[in-house]
Amino acid sequence: MKKLGLAVVALMLVASTAYAQLHGMGRIQGTVAEDGGGPLADVSIKATLPGSAGEITGTSDAKGQWIIGGMGKGEWDVIFEKPGYAPRKAKVTLAVELARVPPIAVAMKKAS
Repeated sequence: MKKLGLAVVALMLVASTAYAQLHGMGRIQGTVAEDGGGPLADVSIKATLPGSAGEITGTSDAKGQWIIGGMGKGEWDVIFEKPGYAPRKAKVTLAVELARVPPIAVAMKKAS
């Protein structure tokens, strides 16, 4: 019984460590527009940290502006998706938890 209790504690520690790595005080922001055109609203932005469970999401507004906060330090994979458009991918590195990177401008092309 004691071994089972230790195993549960160890599993909870691993899960909380992964959560702690994912979440932090970092933030990324930027704009998304149609390639050669105006801003794109309702673009889904998903940020994942390889090796951590979960994702942090956001959506662009009517001006194509978006913000994703609550990110921990690390190299993040960011995917921009909107029906009718080819998805775009980016890598963003937050060197420290409180990192603020320059705004990211993304241009999306219509899907062929």
